[in-house]
Amino acid sequence: MMGEGNPQRGLFYQLSLESFVPAEHPLRAIRPLIDDAVIRRACRDLYAPIGRPSIPPEQLFLALVGGYLLGVNSERKLVVELQCNMALRWFVGLNLDVDAWDASTFSQNRRRRFDESSVLEKLFDATIRQAMAAGLVSRHVSADGTLVRANASYKSFLPIEVALDPEEYKRRLRRQDRTDDGDPQDPGNRAVNFRGEQRSNATHRSGTDPDCRFVSKGSSGTGAYPGYTVNAVMENRHRFLLGFGVEIFQGVTSEKRGCLALLDRARRRLRFTPTTLGADRGFFHEDFIRAVLTRDIEPHIAVEPRGSAAAHARVRMRARGIGYQLSQRCRKLIEEVFGEGKDWHGLRRFRRRGHRRVQQEALLIGWVLNLKRLAKASAPTLQPV
Repeated sequence: MMGEGNPQRGLFYQLSLESFVPAEHPLRAIRPLIDDAVIRRACRDLYAPIGRPSIPPEQLFLALVGGYLLGVNSERKLVVELQCNMALRWFVGLNLDVDAWDASTFSQNRRRRFDESSVLEKLFDATIRQAMAAGLVSRHVSADGTLVRANASYKSFLPIEVALDPEEYKRRLRRQDRTDDGDPQDPGNRAVNFRGEQRSNATHRSGTDPDCRFVSKGSSGTGAYPGYTVNAVMENRHRFLLGFGVEIFQGVTSEKRGCLALLDRARRRLRFTPTTLGADRGFFHEDFIRAVLTRDIEPHIAVEPRGSAAAHARVRMRARGIGYQLSQRCRKLIEEVFGEGKDWHGLRRFRRRGHRRVQQEALLIGWVLNLKRLAKASAPTLQPV
């Protein structure tokens, strides 16, 4: 017999959010790794002791982490998920009878509190310290960099030599623009024709994101596009990111300078000094090798025929050792970390603009990647009977 639905909706339900989250849901494995008390301590000085109670800061960060874990990096979409997704609502700690916040809640809290206080940097470091305390972090690390597209278009690049106020200059440009039919164009989408025009980082800057540059890897075969250089230092055992930084693109030097900065940061903030450093042949430069050696780190860098300095010879001497070969095998895994971030967690294109804000977004993505690895390494393994 064909069943029929009951059109009469119930008025009262006795339900718990726990019943909506399956036992094998990935958010269940990650939620115990985030300590609400750590977030509250990091944000304690950012709130006044009097006034109306704010949204708990731990819920704001849990919502951002949960959104990036689920691949939702838009705050408006995140609010919709908070309203509809019961697993995310359980992860954040919102009761069923509480409405999701407005999307501007995230942007206003970032602008007024979090961007200038380095809270995300503290939370990123706290997760690494958890992994170090559990003995999950190796003293052998790898380093590499990747290019990430900025939230700016080709049309936003304007000549640097501007004598007028930037806003007045933009208005004059838009008054001169015409569509193919000769009609005034949409002011939000300029009809820019830059064919035959030489545009470079030396002559042009983006009016949308002045810190981004035209980026390109010559061997990739792709054209230049607005972006940043993102550098990472990864430990080789469980692929934890010990550092995740954004550099303004300046050619091949951006990766080497960013890697050294992340090594210094790990020593300063985490009291961590690696034993070896694996990297590709793009790092096989005398200045970089000397800088690594002065930090008491053995450079296991892919060798090239060029270079006859003593630093190059020191790397070549270790090319046949088992430790060097293992470092070269492990350093390729950092590409998988970049690919995971780009495919699932919003690293393919930044949403925020400006170097400082982009760095905050990168730290959030790095924090999410580390939480996933900590959850996997902390999970109990089933022994065969």
